[in-house]
Amino acid sequence: MDTNPVEPSCRIHDFSLRLFWDVDPSSLDVDRDKKYVIARVLEFGTLQDWRRLVAYFTLDGIIAAATTFRTLDAKALAFLCVVGHVPKEAFRCYALKQSNPTPWNS
Repeated sequence: MDTNPVEPSCRIHDFSLRLFWDVDPSSLDVDRDKKYVIARVLEFGTLQDWRRLVAYFTLDGIIAAATTFRTLDAKALAFLCVVGHVPKEAFRCYALKQSNPTPWNS
């Protein structure tokens, strides 16, 4: 899987700053904090944020990072499965959820 950026540069301020409500956006680096940025865009981002993410990391790079996440919103997981043609069993968050079922639907 290709994880090299397609676009030469990307700054955190290229994304919706509301995605990073709990941290100082100026302290983030898109490359260093790749997994954090990808998770935030997948769970809370706009279509424009998604397009910017794919343009910089590529779809394969995003999926490669997301398969290692311990948690991921169910809708974001379903979206990646459909867009990337990847079975949900390939994602760590799905395997962990199956091994730790909740006693009620949440």
